[in-house]
Amino acid sequence: MGFIGLLIILVLLYILWQRGDINLFGKGNRKTPLEILQERYARGEISEEEYRRRKELLAK
Repeated sequence: MGFIGLLIILVLLYILWQRGDINLFGKGNRKTPLEILQERYARGEISEEEYRRRKELLAK
């Protein structure tokens, strides 16, 4: 039973690592605030005016 549990945990960790939900080895694929802002603008969550205002704030 212990071996099967360990195997399940390892498989789950591998899946989460592949998806980018966790990083086992350092900084990894974390998105920068600017990348997150660009994605929000691309999805239409914020207006162009809001995008430009926040981008300017990030540049400071």
